[in-house]
Amino acid sequence: MILAAALSGALVMTGIALGVAELTRRAPAAGIPPARMLTARRIAAARKRTPRAGLAVLAGLVMLAITRWPVAAVAAAAAVIFVPQMTASSAARRHTARLEGLEQWTRRLSDLLTASRGLEDALEVSARTAPTSIAGPVTALARRLSARVGTEEALRGFAAEIDDPAGDRIAAALIIATGRRGGAARGVLSALAGILARDIAARREIEAERAQHRTTVRWIMAFIAGFTVFAIVNRSYSAPYGSVVGQTVLAMVALLYAAGLGWLHRLGAIQEPGRFLDQRGGRAAKPQAATHRAEAGR
Repeated sequence: MILAAALSGALVMTGIALGVAELTRRAPAAGIPPARMLTARRIAAARKRTPRAGLAVLAGLVMLAITRWPVAAVAAAAAVIFVPQMTASSAARRHTARLEGLEQWTRRLSDLLTASRGLEDALEVSARTAPTSIAGPVTALARRLSARVGTEEALRGFAAEIDDPAGDRIAAALIIATGRRGGAARGVLSALAGILARDIAARREIEAERAQHRTTVRWIMAFIAGFTVFAIVNRSYSAPYGSVVGQTVLAMVALLYAAGLGWLHRLGAIQEPGRFLDQRGGRAAKPQAATHRAEAGR
């Protein structure tokens, strides 16, 4: 019976971890083959999720073995998956660094565009001095152009690798610029760089405010962890939670804490707009609209 219970608990924890990983996985953008969307960033993210799911299963099994409370086991597994996402700030810093790289690269590309240098030539030259945060996508773009891939197709691939609305705006402007040489393209790129610079400044202010919310979440999690240790050590205090009614109450308390932590995390989250550029050709209206918006921002 003990072996059967342990096996059942392991299966339940594995199912929960896999279900959460599937729900939080981002689907590929429409019209883009999945193989092309699996860039180095996403492969690295998938490799990070796999050990975390294993740790979630292990934490759930350990909690189940110590307390024999299914609700506590599920809560422990969920905490291993979600708490690092609520308290970490590395993803936001990487995103801001990528936007800074895009802003710098756009300004350099605008300077490279001259009457004697075409857009494709300027894009290839820009790969030599591309900022580190976007060196991979820019280098891949230059390689596609060197291999005589169509400029629009290469730029759509660049936008897919950047995977950000800012990258879509820049790629859309460059797609329009393939038929327009000279000052018009330079002006649009300069305007887009200015928009990016303002966006980065706003993000830094928001990130400073989000740090306060993350600190609050850390203190709450420290309190919950301390109370959990106390409940495990003092079995006479936590004995009522071993009944069916106690498990129901514990589940309600855990859901309330989860809702509160989720609300705090949502308060500090930056709502990202969706991407508008895909890999399918023959859609000039979207890039044209994006270019008009950039020119209006000037």
